[in-house]
Amino acid sequence: MKMNYASVGGTGPSYEIEADRHGSYTIRREGRVVKRVTAVSNYIGRPRFGSRKLELAAIEEAKAAIDAQHTTPST
Repeated sequence: MKMNYASVGGTGPSYEIEADRHGSYTIRREGRVVKRVTAVSNYIGRPRFGSRKLELAAIEEAKAAIDAQHTTPST
């Protein structure tokens, strides 16, 4: 699944998130890879063809990583 995500409540820079059904994801900004996370390839109980739940969890994790990069601690 591919989607676009704008950080900081939609006012920040735009990123492209691409996730698969096994939980791996890639974050791109302006065509350049910012972060790539690969899911564990083999574990007990792993769905053979992946699952929608793992895909959605990967997207939420990618959004959290983007938001964490753009938040600044208040002083």
